[in-house]
Amino acid sequence: MTDRGNRKRAQVEAFHYVISCIVKAKIQARGANDFHGITILDAGCGAGNLAVALAGLLSKSEHISVLALDVNEQALLRLKERAQLILSSRLTNLETCCADLADYEYIQSQIPTDHSVIVVSLHACGAASDMAMNLAFRCNAPFVICPCCTAKSLTKRKESKERHNFDPAASFQRSGASRDITYPRSNWLKSKLLKSTLEISTDEQYNMLAKVADVGLGPQTPTQQRSAQHRAKKVVEIDRLLSASENEEYYVDLMILPDHDPLVYGKGDLLLGAKEGSEEAKAIRSLYDAP
Repeated sequence: MTDRGNRKRAQVEAFHYVISCIVKAKIQARGANDFHGITILDAGCGAGNLAVALAGLLSKSEHISVLALDVNEQALLRLKERAQLILSSRLTNLETCCADLADYEYIQSQIPTDHSVIVVSLHACGAASDMAMNLAFRCNAPFVICPCCTAKSLTKRKESKERHNFDPAASFQRSGASRDITYPRSNWLKSKLLKSTLEISTDEQYNMLAKVADVGLGPQTPTQQRSAQHRAKKVVEIDRLLSASENEEYYVDLMILPDHDPLVYGKGDLLLGAKEGSEEAKAIRSLYDAP
């Protein structure tokens, strides 16, 4: 298997493990008779690298379904083709929904009202990862998110009353920040940037940080560039998590996916969160106790 193939497998296995721990905790806390079902919402699913694999791995789990969500219709068509090829007629727990991630009310209307929700997202670029977190907040749900391409979040969408006011095939447009998303996300990072001695605004400082997280600082050795990217991206992801803690009362954690050396491959940060005091938060805390 190629290095990329090994990374993809490790990504799916990590998501499946965390989801399984959360589901187990929910069932134990509520009892099997009071368990109506769970929808795993894959936000920004693309062609289904995560959604199709999770549907297959969870196909024997009663009352657990996967809703694959993306604004790109062509990507969803490819997902369906892959699912039929891989899972054949056994596929009964995977559905798709074509929608902008910022269309929160419409997305929530597609979820069974008696289902709990777990929001997952693998490499949804830019602000799409923040929209995935917002979906979790609105559903009072835990999230498991692996972001990428932080600089794409700096693109601002044009305001429109239409549901899709951009080209859904253009990654930089669908990954741009909607009006309700601003940066920095947390009071923690805002306060740090305000204390900076740089003679530029906090917005400009954050923009610089997000760009460094993607491409480094400029003329450097490869090792220096990867190190700068790693440090900047860690700050960006901590900013996201602390915003969830400050504003939504979520327990949060930052982990690194297995077989993802951050100085070699910069897209291995795993953001975890759940409402403080919930069974899902306890499950996330218990991950450190796992063998």
